[in-house]
Amino acid sequence: MLSIPLILAIIACLIVLNGILSAMEIALVSVSRARLKRFEQENKAGATAALALQKNIDEFFATVQIGITFVGTLSAAIGGAVSADLFAPLLEYAGISSSTSTGQMISLIAVTVCLSYVSLIVGELVPKSVARRYPGTLSVTFARAFSTFSRLMAPGVRILSVSTAAVLRLLRIPVTRKSGGLTTEEFRLMASELAESGEIPVRVHDMLLRITRLAEIRVEDVMVPRHRIVAVEADSPLDPKLRDKILDTYRRHPFTVFPVMDRSSENLLGTAHVKDLLLDPSPDSAPLRPVTFIPRGQTLDRILSLMRANNTQLSVVVDEHGVVDGIITLEDVLEELVGEIESGTRMETVRIPTRKDGAPLVVDGLTSLHELKDLYGVALPQSQYYSTLAGFVLDRIAKIPRPGDSFVYGQWRFEVLTMDRNRIKRVRILPAAAADL
Repeated sequence: MLSIPLILAIIACLIVLNGILSAMEIALVSVSRARLKRFEQENKAGATAALALQKNIDEFFATVQIGITFVGTLSAAIGGAVSADLFAPLLEYAGISSSTSTGQMISLIAVTVCLSYVSLIVGELVPKSVARRYPGTLSVTFARAFSTFSRLMAPGVRILSVSTAAVLRLLRIPVTRKSGGLTTEEFRLMASELAESGEIPVRVHDMLLRITRLAEIRVEDVMVPRHRIVAVEADSPLDPKLRDKILDTYRRHPFTVFPVMDRSSENLLGTAHVKDLLLDPSPDSAPLRPVTFIPRGQTLDRILSLMRANNTQLSVVVDEHGVVDGIITLEDVLEELVGEIESGTRMETVRIPTRKDGAPLVVDGLTSLHELKDLYGVALPQSQYYSTLAGFVLDRIAKIPRPGDSFVYGQWRFEVLTMDRNRIKRVRILPAAAADL
């Protein structure tokens, strides 16, 4: 019979092995695939094996469970077999014979309690805590050994996989499901966690969030509406006074790109770039660039791709009837990524006032709905029929309002302050509860 110290050493090794299995299970789940690919590019040992294990994660889980179950059962069996010998001196000291049923029961319970305690601490809690802190290091350290162990356990894994699939079919649960990548919301949460941990600067976190919102913002949310467009009027592209008109408009407005419109039909003739005039000093020439049209309803990620493909800084937004709705510049799109940009290609936009605590919010009717939500937390429903605060008010009132007309939506009261003919110029927004006081 083996000596007691050797048996204790065997049990201790089994518990440590259980801890390695538990740590590897948590580490491979916690480590990102991107980090493992970076380790592989750095030729770090074990990175390729770790990627292979993560790719076949179901087989990996089955292998780990085989190992944990076998090790746990074996250590419990060994401990139970020698429990009477381990605690015989203590039982005799208490006046209980280890050969009696009472002595054997007490010995078995004592071994179970001791093994459970040591296994929980050394074989589960500590290894998993370490794995959560150093998932990448542990993954590449034990990946090769686990790959070898997986090949040895392949027959057992196959049996378990078939058995698991059979049970899933009985429960009418799909056996296989294609794993998807990160969702947009998961990516945002990951970026927030990186910013909170200091892994990335806050400004990078803000930019990442803005990038994910490009596909949610429509062109009409950020475009310059038609009545605010600063355009150059001409009789034709060959108008002899066109160059002077462009330069005169440039002197009065700090922009470097202007749409050129036909005076009689209001058709767009092209876009004028002040730089083109400076490069062509001929007094009778005014080169125009072709107009790029964008349909209303497009999202900003699509707009950015179109602008890059057409190599343009200014595009004209049209509705389904081909009528000009407004214009959008490259800076309008980039501002959604990096914030306010002062540039010579942007038309005049609505200035959002700063709201003081407890004071009503008075804004221009052309303020876009996504700006209200981002800056003040006033979330209003989106619609294909409007994209501004004025459009929302018109949709709710269902008539041309007068100053003083108001209504309540959700927790906010909206009051029309001033009108510009039929256009809502300014709107007051305040909490509905405060308005009722």
